[in-house]
Amino acid sequence: MTTRLQKFIERGSHGDGFGRAAYVLDASALPRPSKGMEWQKIDSFSAAEEVLNDPGLKSVFKTAIDNGFAVVADETNETRPNHE
Repeated sequence: MTTRLQKFIERGSHGDGFGRAAYVLDASALPRPSKGMEWQKIDSFSAAEEVLNDPGLKSVFKTAIDNGFAVVADETNETRPNHE
């Protein structure tokens, strides 16, 4: 079992569109995806790099560590394609 923080994003089932982002310690903690979406793991995710780029994520990461997961309603388009 992976014990490091992982990032997943919702994508349309045909690879189109983006939805929420989820940060989890264990993929089994992921909530149900939005209708027509699927969770996709971002293998290149680095919590350290992301928090350096967006210090506001520190509280999101803390929530994920404390509760096993955290879901963010939206991300900037700038980071989405670069983490796939």
